[in-house]
Amino acid sequence: MVKLKDSRVAILGVAIDNLTMAQVLHAVEDKIAEGGFHQIATANVDFLINSAHDEELHEILCRCDLVLADGMPLVWASNLMGTSLKERVAGADLVPQLARLSAQRGYRIFLLGSNEVSSAGAATWMENCFPGACIAGRYCPEHQPLEKMNHEEILTRIEAARPDILLVAFGNPKQEKWLAMHRHRLKVPVCIGVGGSFDLLSGKISRAPAWMQRHGMEWLYRTIQEPTRLAKRYARNAAGLLRYLPVQLVAMGMQSKRRSDAQITKDISGTATVLRVDGDLTGTPLPEFEAEVRSAVLTGSHVVLDMSNTGYIGADGLGSLIYATNVARSWKRELWFTGLNRFTAWLVSSALLRRDYRVAPVVAEALRRIEPELTPVLQHGEDWAFCRIGGVLIPIHYQEVPELYRQVHLLNEKVTVSPTPTIWPGDYGKDPLTHRLPPIGVGREESTGADNATWTQYSGPPATVNG
Repeated sequence: MVKLKDSRVAILGVAIDNLTMAQVLHAVEDKIAEGGFHQIATANVDFLINSAHDEELHEILCRCDLVLADGMPLVWASNLMGTSLKERVAGADLVPQLARLSAQRGYRIFLLGSNEVSSAGAATWMENCFPGACIAGRYCPEHQPLEKMNHEEILTRIEAARPDILLVAFGNPKQEKWLAMHRHRLKVPVCIGVGGSFDLLSGKISRAPAWMQRHGMEWLYRTIQEPTRLAKRYARNAAGLLRYLPVQLVAMGMQSKRRSDAQITKDISGTATVLRVDGDLTGTPLPEFEAEVRSAVLTGSHVVLDMSNTGYIGADGLGSLIYATNVARSWKRELWFTGLNRFTAWLVSSALLRRDYRVAPVVAEALRRIEPELTPVLQHGEDWAFCRIGGVLIPIHYQEVPELYRQVHLLNEKVTVSPTPTIWPGDYGKDPLTHRLPPIGVGREESTGADNATWTQYSGPPATVNG
């Protein structure tokens, strides 16, 4: 039984998570409890237009753990596409709610970026409005291009503060790229680019009245305040929307909707899993579809999507396709689209997904073109062997196995809809990363290759992982 999950709505190639503010805050607490690194983006039209021309930014947004709708035009666009976003979740509204959570739960917040006046003012506002809010640190580095910043100094300050939440106010796309650049170094559970939120909280810039926010006119209010900086940006964004959005809307409307939920069937063919999608890829079948893709990828399989009998792909279906391509790319697996008719092919192209997938006319052609994996000549010692991780063979000492369990658990949590209890036998503690682990099978790869390896059971005592 697949656990239902809130959908994603794809707008101009970016999957926006369809969440309310309450759901976002619940997700933030889950990620803090999980630990590790999670990146959240608060996307508006500027993000989407920038990502249409910037492949690096587009990839970063696709890899984010959450992408929130920070802008009423995104909500309106989702309505036109037939899969409405529940509400706008603006960064300027999210930051005060995080301060409230900090006061209630003791979460540590670090403010990075903006300027000293705005940063200090935002920290003071949080502490005054939410007594007990824990501001673990602040730092406003000199305004420089990304490649010239003193990254080590910034990271050292953050590490010393040990925050649970990192708010980065460098502006888009710099803040998203800075976080992605240091995703393997940052040990902060929740990292969010918040743009000009510090300026608003500090009072340096006043926010539009509530009625203007509700009616999507906040851009006009801000343009009046900062015409030199914002008028050109908003004009460029409007031109970008007029260029890209109508094409996606027309392409969606040209599809033939059967009004029947897609049936997902699976076949294994060598190193690939073929998933056939019969019916409309929207709504109820999406959790099952994502679960099948994830399951195939995590078992080391490439994925071929047979969409020859797919009549309709909704905006939420496009969001699931973005999820599928991201999971495959993260684990270095290939994902192929086959059997697209002219209308679904046009939709996928108009939705700016063309950079993220490979296409073949039929399944057989995709299977033929999947790159073969080379098997190196392998070696092993008395107390180490090779472990296949994401399709790559990594030498590992048996004493490192508990840490490997922990890392695999974290990665599995990031890509699963709901964890499968049978994956981790043993007693669970209150800390989700503290498990009583079973004896671990350490594989010794002989020269015959990974598929014919000799596996030796590690008979040592069960290891305990303290996350």
